[in-house]
Formats: sequence, C-alpha cells, structure tokens
Amino acid sequence: METSEREVRAMVRAVDELHREGMDSMATDMAELHQGEGARLMGPTRQQLARGIGLGGAAVALGAAIVPLSQLFTPAYAQAGDAGLAAFAQSVELAAVEAYKAAAASGKVTTPAVLEAATTFAGHHTEHAAAFAAAAGSSASNAPNAKLLAALSPQLTAAANENAVVDIAYMLENAAASTYLFALGALTSREALQLTASILPVESQHAVVLGSVLGKPATDYIPSFETSDAAVDPTKYPIS
Repeated sequence: METSEREVRAMVRAVDELHREGMDSMATDMAELHQGEGARLMGPTRQQLARGIGLGGAAVALGAAIVPLSQLFTPAYAQAGDAGLAAFAQSVELAAVEAYKAAAASGKVTTPAVLEAATTFAGHHTEHAAAFAAAAGSSASNAPNAKLLAALSPQLTAAANENAVVDIAYMLENAAASTYLFALGALTSREALQLTASILPVESQHAVVLGSVLGKPATDYIPSFETSDAAVDPTKYPIS
C-alpha cells in the first residue's frame, strides 16, 4: 500500500464528512448546478481531498480500463423517467454494498485502514440506496442489481490479493460517479437532481481514497471534471 494507514484514515474521515454534509445540503448543491458551477466543482473536490494529505495532480477523464469489467459500462441510457432512474441507481448502490461486504469477508483485505474504508464506504452506499429508494417510490426494487453483481462477484472471487480487490472497488466507484453525472442530464425533478448532485461527489472521493491506496498516479484519479464515459447502462443491467 503506497499511502500510509494514517493518511487513508484521514481521507476516509474527510469523505465521511462530505457524505454527511451532502445528504443534508442538497438545496445548496442544486443551486450551484443551476448556476453552472456544479459540474466544474465536482472535479476539484477530488483535488481538495488529495491536497489535504499532501497529494496532488493534474486531470484526466474517468473510464480507464482498470479490470475487464470496464467494458460493461457505457453512457447509453433508457428513457426510464426520474423514478426509473432513481430505482436503477438504488440497485447499483445495493450492488456496491454487496461487493464491499464480499470484499471484507474474503480475507484478502488485510490492511486495517483499508478494511475500515471498505466498511465506511459500504455504509455510504447503503444510505445512498435508501435515499434513491425514497425518490423512486413504488418503482424501487430494494434489491441489488443482479446482473451487475453477477459481473462483479467472479472478479472478487478471482482477485489474488488486497490490491486486486481494491482495484475492482476503484473501478466501481468511478463507474458510479460517471453514472450519476449522466443521470444529472436525464433527470427532471428538483428533488432527484438535488439527491444525485449530493451523492456524485462522495462516489468520486471514494475513488480518490482507493486510487491513493493503490499507489496510482494522481492523474489517474483526480480529474478536473467528471465525464459520463463509464456510466453503467440500465439497458444492459436492468433492475431485477
């Protein structure tokens, strides 16, 4: 692990604070988006977190191939409406929860700070799923996205060590951030937009922590702007 456990814990605390604030301040996030600030600010939040522990770097777009699963993500979306997209987002979040649980139970994640990060991030995804479920209403499936989880599970099983497991989580967090950026262009209701705008930066900062754990160049995990290039496609991964 390239980043010290102390640094990892500091970054996780910072992400957790952002998560708590984001779930309580959706109105402010939405105002920034209406003013044309939101999309620009999502990138620097990664930079700010990294600079907080002495990291830095320039920017690249998301979507680099980390594991073979990268080919599963495309920006093409079905016209499902706000409730349908929220239900899909819930299924993605619940798949992430299950993936983190499997990673923690695998015995391959042995660094205490990394295991703590996985537990914290699983908690964030659980709360995000609940928020998306509320937005989806009767459309919510309340179940992990079965096809996405079926794609992730063999990768986690085959992962040789901690780094390989973290690599899969890194890819998944980048895909989630990309998915929610695309959703911002498809959603129409204020509430759904506020919720998504609050969750996207948290997923992005999860990726910063995981990228630093892997010792990746800062240019890999600190883009100056997010793109939708790696978004999870609900037509290929429909709700069960």
